[in-house]
Amino acid sequence: MGRVILHIGTLKTGTTSFQRWFSDNEAVITASTGCRWFHGAFPDAREIAAACIDDGRQTPAMALGFFPERGTGEWTTWAESIRASIRGQIEASDTPIVVSCEALCLLRTPSEMARLAELFHPTTTEIVLTLRSPQGFLSSWKQHLEHDFFRRSSDPTSFSYVEDDSWLVDYAALEAAYRSVFRGRFTIIDYDTALVADGSIIPALVAAFTDAPLDSLPDWRTYRLNRSARPPRKPVKGLARPRHYVRYWKWRMQQALRGN
Repeated sequence: MGRVILHIGTLKTGTTSFQRWFSDNEAVITASTGCRWFHGAFPDAREIAAACIDDGRQTPAMALGFFPERGTGEWTTWAESIRASIRGQIEASDTPIVVSCEALCLLRTPSEMARLAELFHPTTTEIVLTLRSPQGFLSSWKQHLEHDFFRRSSDPTSFSYVEDDSWLVDYAALEAAYRSVFRGRFTIIDYDTALVADGSIIPALVAAFTDAPLDSLPDWRTYRLNRSARPPRKPVKGLARPRHYVRYWKWRMQQALRGN
């Protein structure tokens, strides 16, 4: 099995900008770096985390209903199709492949790591992990949860538990979980330092898998996708509260007045 560069997030560290930049410019980047791009069912390959997470746990995309209901025949068929897609893309070429899925930072348990290791060989897979200051992450994640209609949870195991002691910012446990299984190169990037140096996470992520000079790559400076400032999501019945409907329809009216 060829070299895999597995970018596991974390959440709210500019991953969307990197994913869009690579996918928009894939041919040029591959020619310059010798690394190809993994094509997930979603731009952020969120299905990989969902297929590996333990029963009783959820990713945000699972809670929003993006995937079949777990435990059903449809789920079993879906999960196997995800595994087959991963195997097929990795085995299609000996060229290194970059896989970027920030929801993988939600996986921590030995059983979750074992499932992930069935998809990505532990000795040929390199891990790239971007860490943000706990305070900065929690502030940004609270905004993200509000946008996607999630109530903050008092359950300390939930992805929407955002108190200061949240497991989401237990970076030592996250690193230890991945190091316990994956034996290849392990790169940790400081998000805040990267932003000060370059104004973007993209140069630091690029340096994690290639020595290609930045000036040989497509311009990355225009890729500043702030998910917290995106348009309101259409309300989801059962999740959205009245303020979400008000916010969404106010935005729709503003768009209509602007002729959009």
